[in-house]
Amino acid sequence: MLSRGKLAAVIAGLSVAFLLAEIGVRLVQPIQPQQLLPLPYRAGDLRTLVSTPQYVGPDADLGWRLTSGRVGGAGGMFRTNLAGLRADREYTIDPAPGVRRLVALGDSFTQCDEIELEDCWTSGLEQAWPGTEVLNFGVPGYGPDQVWLRYQRDGRQYRPCAVLIGYMVENVNRVVNRFRPFYTPQTSLVLSKPRFILEGDGLRLLPNPAATLEQLEDPRWTESAFGPDDHWYFPGMFVANPLDVSHVVRVARTAAYNRHVRDRGIGSNPNVTSDAKALGAAYRPDREAYQITGRLLVQFARQARQDGATPVVIVFGRKAEVVGLRDGEAKAYAPLLDWLEREGVPTVDVTDRLAREALRIDVNSLFGGGGHYNEAGNAIVTATLSRLLPELVGGTCDTWR
Repeated sequence: MLSRGKLAAVIAGLSVAFLLAEIGVRLVQPIQPQQLLPLPYRAGDLRTLVSTPQYVGPDADLGWRLTSGRVGGAGGMFRTNLAGLRADREYTIDPAPGVRRLVALGDSFTQCDEIELEDCWTSGLEQAWPGTEVLNFGVPGYGPDQVWLRYQRDGRQYRPCAVLIGYMVENVNRVVNRFRPFYTPQTSLVLSKPRFILEGDGLRLLPNPAATLEQLEDPRWTESAFGPDDHWYFPGMFVANPLDVSHVVRVARTAAYNRHVRDRGIGSNPNVTSDAKALGAAYRPDREAYQITGRLLVQFARQARQDGATPVVIVFGRKAEVVGLRDGEAKAYAPLLDWLEREGVPTVDVTDRLAREALRIDVNSLFGGGGHYNEAGNAIVTATLSRLLPELVGGTCDTWR
């Protein structure tokens, strides 16, 4: 047993060592201060969503949606109709006689961020096929779960002959997220969402538990309410720890958080580099996200068929996937494509055509600054779909014949 004097010496030594480590960490800054846990909690963005109607606004059931009758984006680029679709016109519930109606649902690659509506692939399809209308139900940030729920609540009532299910390959991570900032800490969408969980061979819906938006202003409430069922959550992401007065503790805690995100696959954490290997991990058959995504898309397709429409999953690859495919890499999301093929779900992967085009021209000429397809990229999507869709959906959209 140490004597009191030796114990005091040990404590003093440890204190000096900790103090030196504290000074060293503050000077060296191995992790930038703005990236240390607890991360900034953007409650002000939430209050703005509540107080001032935005192009994207809260939705009690789905988490968020496009706000009805709004104009947004630089120069009023984005416009919505009264039904909350990206559109410059209103649509009747029943299509006009002789009109083939398709609905397109998905995230920002369906909504067509960064470009005018007239340059979006949904508008391109209308121009390619006279007598066709394509209702754009795309919403930035959506996961396949929200997409399916949006179809059930809003899309199916428009009686489409085909349902185009937009799927961007990173979407696999969104189905295991309940509170958007857990997955994308820097987002201005400080909002929660429903999600499905695995139950036997099927799925069970966990509705959005936020009764009021005011609840979301409290980071402690959001961590306790959403953390247990959120794949990306890490304890204390936004809530300070009493020991966080120490930079050593914050650096160690943040390093553990970064490992947590890296181990769980490709994410939106700015501290962690996204790569094909990480994306491939998300599509492993034993991963919850992969299982939920596959079941969602298959059940969505079945429901569209029951409604009398032909479902088509349209796969959108990001620049990373386009470059990888151009350079001969295998598709990280191939297991999902195989699953859809086994289930007989029609699928068009536009990444293939974009990769072939990237062999001829600079890949950057196909993408906008925010990573979405620009006018040229959308033109390729339009050309691909206008060539392949008629045969795929002719059975229900028979006026195309």
